[in-house]
Amino acid sequence: MNRAAPVERVVYWIGVAALIWIVITFLILPLVASLHAAFFKDGSLVVGQIASELSRSRRVRAALWNTLWMTSATMVTVTIVGMFQVVVLEYFHVRGRALLKIAYATPLVFGGVVAAAGYNFTYGPSGAVTHLVKAAVSSLPQAWFIGWFGVLFTHTFLMTNFYYLFLRAAMRRVDYATIEAARSMGASEYTILWRVVLPAIMPTFLAVTLLTLYTAISSFAAPQVLGGRDFHMLSQMVLTLNSLRRPDMAALLALMMGLCLMALILLSQYFEARGSYVGGAKATAPIQLRKICSPIGNAVLHLFAYLLVAIYTVPIALVVLFSFAPAASIGIEVIPSSLTLKNYTRVFTEGSAFLPFFNSIVMSFVAVSAALVVTLFAVPVILGRRSWLTRLLDITFFLPWVVPSILLAVGLIVTFDSPNPLVGNAVLLGGYWLLPIGYAIVALPLMVRFLRAAFVGIDPAYNEAARSMGATGLYRYRRIILPIVAPTVILVAGMAFNDLLSEYPLSAFLYNVNNKPLPIAIVDSSLSVDPEQAALNLVYVNLIMVFSMAIILLAERIGLGKGPETTTL
Repeated sequence: MNRAAPVERVVYWIGVAALIWIVITFLILPLVASLHAAFFKDGSLVVGQIASELSRSRRVRAALWNTLWMTSATMVTVTIVGMFQVVVLEYFHVRGRALLKIAYATPLVFGGVVAAAGYNFTYGPSGAVTHLVKAAVSSLPQAWFIGWFGVLFTHTFLMTNFYYLFLRAAMRRVDYATIEAARSMGASEYTILWRVVLPAIMPTFLAVTLLTLYTAISSFAAPQVLGGRDFHMLSQMVLTLNSLRRPDMAALLALMMGLCLMALILLSQYFEARGSYVGGAKATAPIQLRKICSPIGNAVLHLFAYLLVAIYTVPIALVVLFSFAPAASIGIEVIPSSLTLKNYTRVFTEGSAFLPFFNSIVMSFVAVSAALVVTLFAVPVILGRRSWLTRLLDITFFLPWVVPSILLAVGLIVTFDSPNPLVGNAVLLGGYWLLPIGYAIVALPLMVRFLRAAFVGIDPAYNEAARSMGATGLYRYRRIILPIVAPTVILVAGMAFNDLLSEYPLSAFLYNVNNKPLPIAIVDSSLSVDPEQAALNLVYVNLIMVFSMAIILLAERIGLGKGPETTTL
């Protein structure tokens, strides 16, 4: 009998017990606590009373109206810009496609709170573009970009990443033979796009539209930085209610948003399922890029394509350039007259300036490491023994994907604002570890989803062969399973680390003076009129962009290895 087997069984069941504790303490209990706060007070059902208080609040009504119309307007503008990008890159022949691809992909590394800060620096009251335009139009208000227009502009050009990633892939799957057939029957380019191409990509288009709707309705960083004093959305209102010691109203408002978002996710899954039986040839002919014959039409297409390039690249270029400029030139000069490394020296030598960057790196690293440990143990358990318990665990790990982060944050606050026996009667709220715990929770669904696919793809013959040779379970996991899934582990860890570096909604609820992260420092500096703070902010934005790009390239290099080599036949 193998002596290691009893030890492995003990370790296995200790791990399962730890897994159940983690799920109950940090996933289920916060959600139950937020629901309890929304529905009950002193043991009585008060949801009607709280809903009445919310409906009487003028600020809540204004935030609800702002969220509704801003989401609707964002859907229209993002659809126009996103579809234009797709047809420019995948359907029409436009010169400089490589440059266009790079520019249109920038929201992948210049998004969220980073981009909101960058847009505020470029188009805000002290922005370089504002100074340039005011030189020509002196009557232009200094804060012309602050308010609903700035939020809508930012949404429009930063939420096209779903179109760039998913709709382009769907466009490439369109069978070019059907396009040629329609053209041979005399159909115009407009008719082909409307009657042939659009129906083929419709399921993906609807899924992308719903993902954009999901992102727009829960937008937080853009209205926080660019909304000004008069434009607020529901996410901000939840934070305000929580800071006013009304967690019941915050929880109910977050719950209402959560129900809307869950409905959108279900709709997205419905359309995604429909996409699996939308027809098409088994072996599709790739689309041949079409050149517009009309010189005017071709010029207009190029004009708008490169106008988008300017919109995407100007804020990034100015942020990079002014991060090397003296603080005194920020808000004064359109282009800096001199360059210096002083801003970077301050960030890396002054403790108070470096601390937010250090905190974000440490907390993201801790959260990703903890989530990886949980995932690498949980996924084999879920896949290895199919029972009601493992199915329940499987579903629970995806809760942070269907529950908005602000509802999760309110739940964590309500759960851990007093001694809790599940964590040794400790009070986590106000301490260092609640924020990294929240980071780990929101990272779990991504890791479980991708590593689940990696584990499912392992040939069971490897495991059986090792077992027949007497290898223990731990040895098989360490020497066979882990090396196979290692590339996926590295890639998914890199993606999660990048997301957490610029994670703003959860940070805004859970941070304190001991663990102030980089996204909070960026928003604070964006709202400051001090040029020294603005200079630090540009360095922060630059560091996140560089770090994100480095993580993506490193994870791709380590995770995927070298690309296929060219051979000569």
